[in-house]
Amino acid sequence: MENSRSWEGHIAMIVANILWGAMSPVAKAVMQEGVISGITLSALRIFGGTLLFLLASLLPSRITGDIPIDRRDLWKIFIASVIMISANQGLFILGISYTTPVDTAVMCTTTPVFTLILSAIFIGMPMTPLKVFGVVLGIGGALILSFYDSVSEIASNPLLGDALCLGAQLCAAIYYVSFLGIIRKYPPFTLMKWMFIFSSLTWVPCTVPWLLDADWGAVSSVSWWSVAYIAIFPTFIAYMLIPFSQKRLKPTVVSMYAYLQPVTAAILASLMGLAIFGLVKGMASLLIFAGVACVTSATSVSRSKV
Repeated sequence: MENSRSWEGHIAMIVANILWGAMSPVAKAVMQEGVISGITLSALRIFGGTLLFLLASLLPSRITGDIPIDRRDLWKIFIASVIMISANQGLFILGISYTTPVDTAVMCTTTPVFTLILSAIFIGMPMTPLKVFGVVLGIGGALILSFYDSVSEIASNPLLGDALCLGAQLCAAIYYVSFLGIIRKYPPFTLMKWMFIFSSLTWVPCTVPWLLDADWGAVSSVSWWSVAYIAIFPTFIAYMLIPFSQKRLKPTVVSMYAYLQPVTAAILASLMGLAIFGLVKGMASLLIFAGVACVTSATSVSRSKV
């Protein structure tokens, strides 16, 4: 139940999802410059986020809530980092390089659908007719959105890009279903800090050939500011705002704020000249939104009966 300070959670969710929504067109603009590739940008984001978490860890623990890690949990956190940070962020940014910013933001709203499917398969969560209907709507909208795209200057391979972004959301769903124990055991800062550290040790070394191949002298100042934005705001700050809001809002309310991402992405992408969004894609997006709404509302009702 929402507490008396729920307004703080609402503000946190609004800010976090606007930051995430803005990341898609900003990242796309960086890659459109032709110097920094999707793989290179993912390495910069993960490594930049790691540095920020390490710097923040110098603050007193009463501010960050940081606590020591049980050594027996290190391997779990390591695997979680590969799934939620390396694979999720790597696939997502790589997907942006192939498709449109609006498509990537819309795909981000599908995480609850994937989470429901995996929960039903692996932990026996009951599937109600409304949930099944929501899954069908969500998957149908995602398929229409992906297959309707045509190759353009902005989206070189939209089908591949959308598939990669969906893969990123599947990784997030796997994380939420499989690692609930450590998510509940550790404060958000502690968990995110170690996950980013492990991700820097696993993902970033794999990107060294791309990092060495980049012509860093040709990167514009605007792109460098954009990279800084991606590392600071939708990575470090947004990742900390979500757990903050989860303590103040119902899970359903938290998930519904994801709809701000495609709205933000569409507005900013239009202003930047990166938007390709017609009637069919608009209807496909509405199908995804309706599907996620059915899933989250059905899940909320089932929880209230427990």
